[in-house]
Amino acid sequence: MAIEQIKAMQPSAPPERLQHEDTAVKWALWVGLGYLIMFGTLGVITAVKFVIPDLFYSVQWMSWSRIRPAHVQGMIFGWLLPIYMSMFYYMVPRLCGTKLYSEKLGKATSIVWAIGILIATYCLLNPMNTTNIFLMTKGKEYEEYPLVSNVFLLVGWVMLMWNLCNTFARRTYTQMYAALWYVMGCLLWTAFVYVIGNWPSQLFSTDGVGGFSGLNDANINWFYGHSVVGLIATPGGLGLAYYFLPKAANSPLYSHKLSLIGFWTLGAIYIWNGAHHMIYGPIPYWLQTVATIFSFLLFIPVLSVVTNFFGTIRGEWHQLRTNVPLKFIIAGTVFYFLVSSQGSFQALRSLSAVVHFTDYIIGHSHMALFGTFTFYAYAAVYYAIPRAYKKPLYSEGIADWHFWLSFLGFIVFSAALWVGGYAQGQMWNDPNIPFIETVNFMKPFWHARAGGGAAMLLGMILFVWNIYKTATVPAPPASEDEIRVAEGRGAAAAQANS
Repeated sequence: MAIEQIKAMQPSAPPERLQHEDTAVKWALWVGLGYLIMFGTLGVITAVKFVIPDLFYSVQWMSWSRIRPAHVQGMIFGWLLPIYMSMFYYMVPRLCGTKLYSEKLGKATSIVWAIGILIATYCLLNPMNTTNIFLMTKGKEYEEYPLVSNVFLLVGWVMLMWNLCNTFARRTYTQMYAALWYVMGCLLWTAFVYVIGNWPSQLFSTDGVGGFSGLNDANINWFYGHSVVGLIATPGGLGLAYYFLPKAANSPLYSHKLSLIGFWTLGAIYIWNGAHHMIYGPIPYWLQTVATIFSFLLFIPVLSVVTNFFGTIRGEWHQLRTNVPLKFIIAGTVFYFLVSSQGSFQALRSLSAVVHFTDYIIGHSHMALFGTFTFYAYAAVYYAIPRAYKKPLYSEGIADWHFWLSFLGFIVFSAALWVGGYAQGQMWNDPNIPFIETVNFMKPFWHARAGGGAAMLLGMILFVWNIYKTATVPAPPASEDEIRVAEGRGAAAAQANS
């Protein structure tokens, strides 16, 4: 069935083989890789500060309350989204059978985006006292970036949309492959969600407080906070996986129809889930119940994805021994199922009463943004970038080390937070246990968290080094057999076009 669907998507007369420049791919890539090391390092420092609280004590801009939001926001908007941009520049022209609308616009987009992230990070870390609404943070989860940087990011995203939508409009393939649906969804939903979450309502405040207030403020905050993961990171990451999984496995997609079920149910269901972050919070009881119901309905798109991905590699499991992109995608898919299951059950009032505000939630959120979508991004880069530079990957061995450091490091990191966090919540609910005892209890789990995070950072460094060497080391000379094959293809193409 899937093979017939793919054949139907091709034009009746295949176009002449395109030579893609991929300049925009490379520019966005290096923005993402640079910020990966920067914000990954801040993340490890954040974890170490639980073990050594006085670390960088005299350096104001390295205080925990500053580096934590810089790390979280930076890993989402400084690492994941530039890599999504890079891979979109790679995927969309190839899925549409045409060249990217504008390589120059793609380069300009990367510059604008990089400047926006740099300004935002400076404003978060710089210990200045200011009431300038263009530079100050709102101090809300996932909404910490100041207005001036939000303008840069919004302009950059509009430039990206213009470039990709014009590329899409010029497509020669009439049918849309699954990955294109997710890419287009990511483009539209990101613009919609980001504007709502970062709308500068404080500019129009008349009560002196700024922004939305009371119940509306809580609802908007967690609609945005949850949708950053569900309507920005998720469709972008799944778009990458839907494209690169069949490529890496050299196997057709299991079911195109199943991918569309997952896409449309994701968009229809996810917008209702933000309120489950406020179980027993300052919102109506009925709204909490609605959020819980829709949290369990998310099993529809999740199981659609997991079934599709595992069906795609049926008969190809042996490739996991040597195929690094495939390792990352399959591990990410397992984590995707686990993190989605966690999220649904955490929406139950009985479980939320235990784990809410604990370290358990930190392990949960990292499994989405690192264990799932960063793994998908790693796989995409490993597959696409050697082809964009027209060279083999510098070292398969380093890539394998990167996978195991990331995978095992994350297992240690997250397991420590889940086990310790659940016990922490049980202790908090016991009025006979002093709070300081819960802090002392968590110390060995925080040591494990820091150790796992250090392994993850080491994997990031190996990853960036491998890609850097791939880009800069000259390609090995072609063998005589390869030259003969290339000449044969050229002669065949010339004869076909004559």
